[in-house]
Amino acid sequence: MSTYVALLVLPWLLALGLTPLVERWSRAHGWLDHPRGRKNHAQPMPMLGGVAVFGTMLLGLLSVALFSPLIRADLYGSGSLLGLAAGVMAILTLGVYDDRKDLPASLKLAAQLVIASGTWFLGFRCGAVELPFGWMVSASAVPSFIVTVCWIVVVTNAFNLIDGLDGLAAGVGILATLTIFVLAAGNEATVPIVGALALAGALSGFLRYNIPPARIFLGDSGAMGIGYTTAVLSLASYQKGPTAVVLIVPLLALGLPLVDTIVAIVRRAGGQLHEEGRRGFHPIRVTRAVFRADHGHIHHLLLRLGWSVRRVLFSLYVVSAGLGLLGLWTRDASSDLRWAVWLSLLVSGLVALRLVERVVVRREHERDRAVVVGLASPKARRRQATG
Repeated sequence: MSTYVALLVLPWLLALGLTPLVERWSRAHGWLDHPRGRKNHAQPMPMLGGVAVFGTMLLGLLSVALFSPLIRADLYGSGSLLGLAAGVMAILTLGVYDDRKDLPASLKLAAQLVIASGTWFLGFRCGAVELPFGWMVSASAVPSFIVTVCWIVVVTNAFNLIDGLDGLAAGVGILATLTIFVLAAGNEATVPIVGALALAGALSGFLRYNIPPARIFLGDSGAMGIGYTTAVLSLASYQKGPTAVVLIVPLLALGLPLVDTIVAIVRRAGGQLHEEGRRGFHPIRVTRAVFRADHGHIHHLLLRLGWSVRRVLFSLYVVSAGLGLLGLWTRDASSDLRWAVWLSLLVSGLVALRLVERVVVRREHERDRAVVVGLASPKARRRQATG
């Protein structure tokens, strides 16, 4: 128990102390996120938060390992802590380079696929997956490789997409990793227990400086790092469990970023297909539209409804925590029931987000029309003429 407490507390203390140093270094060397396009911040912001989070996570983990035979026993081998650290360093390097050079989406996706493939070879693999009605995805090499790579890439990008509001990705990451910790503890899987606690501690310390008004951003390095690590830890949490596993618990625990990602893909592809209907279908343009940033994510929609930043954060934290608890509650349920819960929540989430989007668009249209009518009135024209 003392080892687990140290794994949580030491990265937290390191993040509290070292994040301001990373912030100052980032400002001094020009590693700043400048306001432009869809970005809402008014001043250039340090964007090496990912370095602060995962630097303190790995430093804290290795420090505790010096005094813990339990951790040292899992440092080497297939699915080991050093394998996890190698993957984290790879995705962190990609994110830092992307923050600096703004990589094209296609190149970033290709690099993520390579890193996810390497993660499978390091021993973090999806086993046999139970599907509804008795169907099963085999644990043999090819299906395991495909499911593992897709899972890691999707979750990595899901966290990257929700990182559009100060404190959101970090807070959701804390809740997701704590859910994974409980899941791994039930399966006596040491690597995800250790990794989840260290990441939760580092994120908790970092959140002190990322909560609105933020002093430092996660950047792509931090957001992708959180997504990658939670995806890998969720796979590892089952590796000492039953042979046939279901990803429903992680799917529910990560439900907020995953549903938001699905809606974003449908929205962007649907909008592009609507345009393509007028001039002919072009798959490359549709693919580019899927990766094009917009203001349609759930946190953007709630802000456009007039909610305060803190109200949005609190609401989405509550949703994320509720989904994690629901996922843990379904651990002992039948496969069919778990899939039914997931699909029901997915459909409900898609419908709810679509309804919120329509309300936002309608209100903004009515507001813009009122402004145009007001400017067109004789009194407004006289004010403009005399102003």
